[in-house]
Amino acid sequence: MNTQDIRRRSISRDHAFRLPRDVARIEGPLQLHDGHVIHVRAIRPHDDERLRAFHRHLSSDAIIFRFFHLLPELPAPDAEHFTHVDYVNRMALLATTGSAVPEEILGVVRYDRIEDTTAEVAFVVADAWQGRGIATALLHRLAAYARTKGIVTFVAITMGSNARMIEVLRNSGFPLTAQYGAGTLEVHLDITKPPVFSSSP
Repeated sequence: MNTQDIRRRSISRDHAFRLPRDVARIEGPLQLHDGHVIHVRAIRPHDDERLRAFHRHLSSDAIIFRFFHLLPELPAPDAEHFTHVDYVNRMALLATTGSAVPEEILGVVRYDRIEDTTAEVAFVVADAWQGRGIATALLHRLAAYARTKGIVTFVAITMGSNARMIEVLRNSGFPLTAQYGAGTLEVHLDITKPPVFSSSP
C-alpha cells in the first residue's frame, strides 16, 4: 500500500467515526495572537499515527517536560491509549492544521479524571508553535468541556524547570494553588467558572 492509499484510508476511517454530539460541537477554527488560524477538535481513535508523527518532531526538552524522561519515539501501545478516550473520564483536544492532507497535530491538551471532581491535565505544543497562545486556548476549551462532566479542579504536575508550562498555568485566568516538591510543581486550578483576567491599569 502506497502513501496515498494510506492517507485515503485514514481519512475514510476518520469520517466513519462518529463523535458524541457535545464533543463534535467543540470543533472549529482558532485564531492565534499573530492572526494565524488553526483548527481545534477532539482526538479520535485513528489519530494514533498523527500523534506519533507529532511526537517524533518534538525537541528533547519538550518530550522530557511532558513525560519526565526522554522518549524519542512514542510506542504504538501508548499512542493507542492516548487516542482512545471515552470523552467523559478521559478527554483530549488537538490543535491541527485542519483539512490539509496530511493533517498535522500542532498541540495536545488532555485530562484524566483521578477523583470524582478532579482530573489531571497535561499539554504539549510543537516547538515551532509555542508562545502563540495555543496551550492557553486549548486549556480554556478543555476546562469548559470538563465542567459539563462534573470536573471542577484540574491538577497539573510539571517539572520545576518547565518555565513555559508554569507560565501558561499562572496566566490561565483560573484561581490556583501551587506546591513545590522534589523538583516538581503541583498546580491545582479551580475551573468551576470561566477564566477571569485582571484588567490592565
